[in-house]
Amino acid sequence: MKSFLFFISFIFLFYLGYSQNDTTIYYKANNKPALGKEDATHLTKIKKKGDDVYKLSYSNKRRDNWVKSKYTRILTVENDSTIKILNQFTRNEYYKTYKPVGTYFYIKEYHKNGKLRIEGLSKSKIYNHWEGQVKEYYPSGKLESITRYKNNQVRGNKNWLPNGKPYIDNIYADVDLMPKFPGGELKLKKYLEDNIKYPEKALEKRYYGRVLVDFVISEDGSVIGTVIRKPLDTFDQEAIRVVSGMPKWEPGKLEGKPVKVVFTVPVNFRFR
Repeated sequence: MKSFLFFISFIFLFYLGYSQNDTTIYYKANNKPALGKEDATHLTKIKKKGDDVYKLSYSNKRRDNWVKSKYTRILTVENDSTIKILNQFTRNEYYKTYKPVGTYFYIKEYHKNGKLRIEGLSKSKIYNHWEGQVKEYYPSGKLESITRYKNNQVRGNKNWLPNGKPYIDNIYADVDLMPKFPGGELKLKKYLEDNIKYPEKALEKRYYGRVLVDFVISEDGSVIGTVIRKPLDTFDQEAIRVVSGMPKWEPGKLEGKPVKVVFTVPVNFRFR
């Protein structure tokens, strides 16, 4: 009975969220509600700093340690439809608007350039707890994804590249069992170092740098959908080649079933 009452209390706090002066919301993979810190993989802390001012901080569990994100946000409710958001790390300010729709809020959050970033129904106006269809947009204004949520958990999505071309559907970023490169992270690093061929043009001009590459591990562990996230012109083609040529991974799993999981890996080019 005691544990049952604790669970009911947690659910109550989970849905009220920001109404408490200090609230911590615990999550499992894919934003499933967790009963507490020992049961969670990430968390959001909401601290009331003053009238209509809230501080949101985030932490993720890595192995047995909790690592706090540097992207702490200060949210200020400016009026009955607008919230100002300050990223304390980047010092960027941007806004989101909210409109009551039944027991939900229709949220529109904007990129710092003023273009729409995300829109959909949330159970809270302070922190995002999505329900139903949510649309995300690139800073250019082009559609990036349409995701279906149930109780803040991803149930499926359609995705597009920045150029408007369709990407891979139904991909996840946070699952119960993440994909694993054969042999682990050190083997992945060694694979990249051993297989990179330094472009001749870059070698001649002694260029160096890092390329960020997005890719998806499919249900059978294959590497698919390799694209450049952060380009470095001279090295992009080689980064795509070496990542696309990776051996099969152990696939990720959600609720016991293999699913497609998106990854970002840095490919470093430096003189040896």
